[in-house]
Amino acid sequence: MNLFIIFLTGLTTGGLACLAMQGGLLASVIANQKEQEHEEMGDDKDKRKARKFDQLDWMPVGMFLITKLVAHTLLGFLLGLLGSAITLSLGIRLAFQVFTAIFMLATAMNLLNVHPIFRHLAFQPPKFLQRMIRNTSKSRALFAPAVLGLMTVFIPCGVTQAMEVLAINTGNPIYGALIMFSFVLGTLPLFAVLGVATAKLSEGWYQKFTKFAAWVLIGMFIYSVNGVLLVINSPITINKIIQPVTYFFSAQRFEQSASAIVTDGVQQVEIQILNRGYSPNYVKVRRGVPVQLTLQSNGVYSCALSFVFKEFGINTFLESTDLQLFTFTPNKPGKYAFTCSMGMYAGTMEVI
Repeated sequence: MNLFIIFLTGLTTGGLACLAMQGGLLASVIANQKEQEHEEMGDDKDKRKARKFDQLDWMPVGMFLITKLVAHTLLGFLLGLLGSAITLSLGIRLAFQVFTAIFMLATAMNLLNVHPIFRHLAFQPPKFLQRMIRNTSKSRALFAPAVLGLMTVFIPCGVTQAMEVLAINTGNPIYGALIMFSFVLGTLPLFAVLGVATAKLSEGWYQKFTKFAAWVLIGMFIYSVNGVLLVINSPITINKIIQPVTYFFSAQRFEQSASAIVTDGVQQVEIQILNRGYSPNYVKVRRGVPVQLTLQSNGVYSCALSFVFKEFGINTFLESTDLQLFTFTPNKPGKYAFTCSMGMYAGTMEVI
């Protein structure tokens, strides 16, 4: 196992994929801390002006990243030791994705001063930790980021899941730990830049920053919830709502459609798993005729590897280069979505 290649994967595609889901947690905890700091300072302009970028700015970032690294390294050890017995179910991953989305929305509501109730959403350190650290601000800067850093284990992006599969396949706890450590270590620079930049920018342009951060978090909330709705094939998603407006462009330019080929009474459908999604991403099949679905990947490291087709009971994870076959019979006409586990990539099978 080339750990340097795994590190580079985390540094590039892995970092970007994880940032899309977990970056909101880091931004949220920093935004909450800044809100508390400015409330404590009140209208004292001199105190605000004297406030400089110090350890209370980089401590939350550092704690979030350290606990994220430790948690995933431990996870890799357990995966190598126990294998797939401890992997998270799709339902648990989606539940934590929804929880994360709600937390980001609540943070945005707090930043926009929508209601006083949202001021109580921050994770508060227990009394013993405050006494141990002897500084309320420092205990807050350590506790909440640590909790959320640990929570990232429960909301893995698709590339992280690919690394978890590698860790399982080693059958060795040490190799499993090294794989997850190398990968997460590679993702840290991007998270560090996001965290430090968030804290730094909030000092000079606090009022503008909070509004901007709030709307970004609302956007991430919508994106995350829509992803969950896509995965469970909900009748209401943003994609379906805007479909009448975008139909011409998506159907004519962006969708790669195909119809099943019938061989010996079985409809053959082959979908290529790519880093950017699925090809074709729109397939037509006939009802009442068995379908053999072939999923094929070749050197892929993206969320698309985690393939979910809820309507037909398919929930699988492909390796970077893999081939998997599934057989089912569609009996009900309609359009059914297949997605990655985060809803980042999606396609449609139409039963006619």
